[in-house]
Amino acid sequence: MEQDALVEPAVVALHAVRMSKIRAGDMAAVFGAGPIGLLVVEALRVAGAAQIHVVDPSVERREKALELGATSVIDPMAEDPVAKIRAATGGVHVAFEVTGVPRVLPQCIDSTRHEGQTLIVSIWEGDASFQPNTAVLKERQLQGTIAYRNVYPAVMELMVQGYFSADKLVTKRIKIDQIVEQGFEALVAEKSQVKILVEASE
Repeated sequence: MEQDALVEPAVVALHAVRMSKIRAGDMAAVFGAGPIGLLVVEALRVAGAAQIHVVDPSVERREKALELGATSVIDPMAEDPVAKIRAATGGVHVAFEVTGVPRVLPQCIDSTRHEGQTLIVSIWEGDASFQPNTAVLKERQLQGTIAYRNVYPAVMELMVQGYFSADKLVTKRIKIDQIVEQGFEALVAEKSQVKILVEASE
């Protein structure tokens, strides 16, 4: 049942990677290592990405990204993620924006190479801006993705093969009467949490 609870978010991640133009052997960046961002890392491994660079301010989430197969992790509060990614790759083929933070969108775009792609996975609460010439002069692409279509069977088959494992992604288990303090409030306050599962009372 715990594994079942990860099917829907894993489907979001796999659909995002399928919507991108990533190819086996390509290099990718994932900005944001929350639950969906971490699942994108795994989906990129499925797709055969040669390098996966993950950007997130949380130490725990960066460590989890490495555990799930990221090539490198970057703390955006301590170093320039764009400079770090470009130094390692010359610019990634695809950058995935999974934060919904306005200042991150231009970083995603700038981290890609000529004709690179930025795949926007987040749902946004406000506006974000970028200098259009960063896309125009390097013929970069921006692509959005929402939810999924007909991906459930593929995710469940990949789970049988060991991908999207609840053992790696569930960081906390609580009872239903703890859902406010140990669930919702913990997700807001504790950036170390990835996925919290709630057990219904018997």
